Amino acid sequence: MLCTFLSLTLIYLIIVYSIRWFEFSNSNEYKEKYKDKTIFSDFQKEGYKAIVGFILEYVYVIAHLILLVADYITSLFQSITPKSSSAQDTQNPIILIHGYMMRGLVMYPIKRRLNKDGYKNVYLFTYSPPWLNIDNFSRQLRDKIESVKKRTGAEKVDLICHSMGGLVAINYINYHSGNRNIDRLITLGTPFGGSKLWSFSIGKCGREMKPGSEFLKKLNIPSSGINTTAIYTTFDEMVIPYEYGKLEGANNIGMNYIGHVGLLFSRSVYKVIREALMSSQSSQNSLLQK
Repeated sequence: MLCTFLSLTLIYLIIVYSIRWFEFSNSNEYKEKYKDKTIFSDFQKEGYKAIVGFILEYVYVIAHLILLVADYITSLFQSITPKSSSAQDTQNPIILIHGYMMRGLVMYPIKRRLNKDGYKNVYLFTYSPPWLNIDNFSRQLRDKIESVKKRTGAEKVDLICHSMGGLVAINYINYHSGNRNIDRLITLGTPFGGSKLWSFSIGKCGREMKPGSEFLKKLNIPSSGINTTAIYTTFDEMVIPYEYGKLEGANNIGMNYIGHVGLLFSRSVYKVIREALMSSQSSQNSLLQK
């Protein structure tokens, strides 16, 4: 069974990266930048980075799926385990929002690093079931944020979102008065322009993430009062083309040779997250001093 699991994961990655490489090599950006070169032209010079990135993404996807299974198991015991009380913290509470078909525990690598760096009130959030549309998930997020605010006494929270979680957050901000509750929004590999990988999806969320969908057309960037950082990766196998991971008006930061799931595990990405959170705190402190 283990061999089947590992083999199917490898096949899945080969398929999605093949789609990603085909799309990229036929894009106008590639033709303008590399002209007559193919994606194999500089393989001896740069190919090892792609291979290492692919292998790491394979490992991260496996770890990601293990965390997903662990979340389902631990959720069975949540009703009989006591809830931990919130610690006193001068920083905003942070809510971590997972991507499509996942659960909150897959965001644990980021939570662990934040806790280690002194962020005490960091919350995992699970929206479900997966066949609902994004607006339903935004309503669940609204309830979670109100619960965290009441529990901690905070006026605002920060959101760190992976993949579709960023769309859930922005929809909440746009249509559920979220602008008054959010101070900092950080997204990782969120398909703001959709993804061609979802072109044949029949699920509600998948249809909403198709490029040019009615949902995406109505999506607006967060208000100027919300500090927004969009982290994307040129090696993303889920957001195709990767440019759709950029958000107009946000602080867009690109990464290289880090896969879609690898964004959750990468130290380089976490460093950007920390800098984004610290810059927000610096702005708050300067305003308080004035």
